[in-house]
Amino acid sequence: MLAFGSAFFASAQRFSIGTNIADVLTFGTLEVEGSAAVAKKVSVHAGAEFNPWTYRAGDQEKQLQVRQASYWAGVRYWPWHIYSGWWAGVDARYTAYNAGGVLKRRTEEGEAAGVGAYGGYAVMLNDKWNLDLGAGVWGGYKTYTVYACPLCGGIQETGDKVFLLPDVRIALQYIF
Repeated sequence: MLAFGSAFFASAQRFSIGTNIADVLTFGTLEVEGSAAVAKKVSVHAGAEFNPWTYRAGDQEKQLQVRQASYWAGVRYWPWHIYSGWWAGVDARYTAYNAGGVLKRRTEEGEAAGVGAYGGYAVMLNDKWNLDLGAGVWGGYKTYTVYACPLCGGIQETGDKVFLLPDVRIALQYIF
């Protein structure tokens, strides 16, 4: 078993760590993703994002937030080389969120879990840095509560439903 495991990782000793700039620009969401090449054209990825910020806190007319804690793990296929060129991937995700006051006064809070499908292109900036561009969708099932506003606490709706959301990736990655 030890020999098999050593051979498995010896063939692909490339790793990356990065952050999605698109997430950072979304109300200061902190995001990190790590990955490991596990075969010549396959890498596994895991990440998390966290946004604890409330803007204009305490002002019922202006408070807004896109708070969340999200976690995911997935796999990517690279037709050419790991961390270079086109890629396609899938992942499983979980998020707990509280968002509101951005476009409307109402606030939605809940939990969601599901799967995502993505595609993209990794631009090699040099031998250590990549710009990873991608887009996709993730969908699944969510349990939620909708409030009339970020502060008032008046419940308008509760429930469970299926969802499908777009996702964009503009990530800066360090390859080692």
